[in-house]
Amino acid sequence: MNHIELIKTAELNNVELIVKLAIASMIAMQIFQWDDIYPNRQVLEDDLKNGWMYGYYSDSELCGIITLNNRQSPEYSDIVWKYKDENPLVIHRMCVAPNHQVKGIAKTLIAFAEDFALKNHHKTIRLDAFVNNPIATGIYRKLGYIERGIVKFRKGDFYCFEKMPG
Repeated sequence: MNHIELIKTAELNNVELIVKLAIASMIAMQIFQWDDIYPNRQVLEDDLKNGWMYGYYSDSELCGIITLNNRQSPEYSDIVWKYKDENPLVIHRMCVAPNHQVKGIAKTLIAFAEDFALKNHHKTIRLDAFVNNPIATGIYRKLGYIERGIVKFRKGDFYCFEKMPG
């Protein structure tokens, strides 16, 4: 049975493995978005300890992750957002294990985030996606996320996307 739930801190090794496999897969596709510096074990552990990371499970197997909170990167202040929102839901570090990709899991995780935003009274959802990751940017565009600008992080340029849930 497939379901999404908060990931327990005891699953840190499983989370880290999915991220490492995703990094290797992205590198093989010439997408140099993540590496051993980010997202590192400490970042993932903080997501778990703060109760921000949710997992997509097929039976008991963790297949994908998404971090949801209201923490915007300081760089987001340079973006002209369409919607004024002091408390947007922000999506971070979404990834699907390579052996579970192209099964609709990313779309399901994003739908979960949109439902989460509605239930928790967030007027908008914001996120960033690496400009050189056509898979991620394509998914967000297909699901109605609108590009509002570009920010620069250590690995390069990232599109900032925004959407009203619902």
